[in-house]
Amino acid sequence: MNTLALFKALVLKRCGLQLEGVAEARLSKAVEILSDMTGLSDAALMIARLEQDGALFDTFISHLTINETYFFREPKALNWLVDTYLPQRLAEKGAPLSILSAGCSSGEEPYSLAMALFERYGERATQLFTLSGGDVDQQVLAKARQGIYSGLAFRALHPALKQRYFSRHQNHYLISESLRRWVTFHPLNLLQPASMGVHGPFDVILFRNVSIYFDEPTRRRIQQHLHQRLAPEGILLCGVTETLGNDLGVFELTETQGIFYFQPFKAPIQAPIVAPCVRQEGRAPVPAPAVTDALRCPVVLEEAPPPSPEVPFISQLQRAHQLLNQNAFQEAADLLEALLAQQPWSVDTLLLAGLVARWQNAFEKAYAFFKRAIYVAPDCWPAHFYKAELFRQGELADDPIQRQHGYSTVVRLLNETPTANGSLQTIASPLPPGDALFLAKRYLNAMLATQGVG
Repeated sequence: MNTLALFKALVLKRCGLQLEGVAEARLSKAVEILSDMTGLSDAALMIARLEQDGALFDTFISHLTINETYFFREPKALNWLVDTYLPQRLAEKGAPLSILSAGCSSGEEPYSLAMALFERYGERATQLFTLSGGDVDQQVLAKARQGIYSGLAFRALHPALKQRYFSRHQNHYLISESLRRWVTFHPLNLLQPASMGVHGPFDVILFRNVSIYFDEPTRRRIQQHLHQRLAPEGILLCGVTETLGNDLGVFELTETQGIFYFQPFKAPIQAPIVAPCVRQEGRAPVPAPAVTDALRCPVVLEEAPPPSPEVPFISQLQRAHQLLNQNAFQEAADLLEALLAQQPWSVDTLLLAGLVARWQNAFEKAYAFFKRAIYVAPDCWPAHFYKAELFRQGELADDPIQRQHGYSTVVRLLNETPTANGSLQTIASPLPPGDALFLAKRYLNAMLATQGVG
């Protein structure tokens, strides 16, 4: 076993941190610093010192974590927490509610939440909520307690909030005393729950942009520890890009208003029963689509093969596509619902479900499916296009910002890769990429021309 492997094994055992790939450079530097501090050059002796000296191990760990964070990172999730979930939770449970930022680094996340809660509730927020932050790195916890920040920490903070909650401190900024007294910081090793300085139960645990350090088995163990500290009906909120990687069966993944979070399972999970789809006799004829509906999906009149309950997922997805093309919308919707029960994050299935819902005039439902597809695969240009179409064609109350963003994203993605499949694995987009690019540019130009009038 080489020298670095010994240190990797120790850190993995004690903290669960993965130090492979580019992280090896940080580990090499940390070992050099450790050697200078202890006067030792033998790896085994340095390992022994780290195992015996907790303070030395804490210093060693501080050189291994990136601690790259800033105020109001991923603000959409924070705004939903403050404006929707916490008020609802207060109404149901009453005060005080407890919130933990697990892996809080130098404190920007819990302080961001503190500012947002002050903005909504004023001084009363300190009676309504308790805010705690925890991290394995003792040095960043010391910085968090000081509350002194500068530079890139403010890159996403609104200037008005910076002026309201910070004061100049030499060449830096000091957060207000009221927030520093309110937010408490504690040592937190997510793999050693007995040593946690915080115990809960918590109504909200923020575990955002932390799990990138851990492999899947370690993430599952951490979730099990966090599950024990989560209050009934409480939520675990991960970073946007980490959510799917944390859907490990410990919690139930839930979505509200486009925000994905985890909760304890409410009931045992049962395997979905996929019933064969049978075309109903005597259905009312489906009216021919108007000209403006041409972009919803092409209609191909061909007979679909009879389904089988044992047909694999892809074959059933292809059958759902055929049913959609035959205007058998309810049969397609039923089959897609069963498929989503099996694979909730299949981009192909979500896109088809959105198209079917749109044909059934369930426009809010269609919007939710397209948005979920984009959440799973941000480069799914068909979902961006059809979501924008909901607004352009008046199927949802017009939102020019969303409409423009959708078409602009299509243009950007297809300019970069003109034949991109939009992360679709089984089906092809009903609208070819060349047509989508042409139309998206046309609609954007029309919007710009309209905005220029008057």
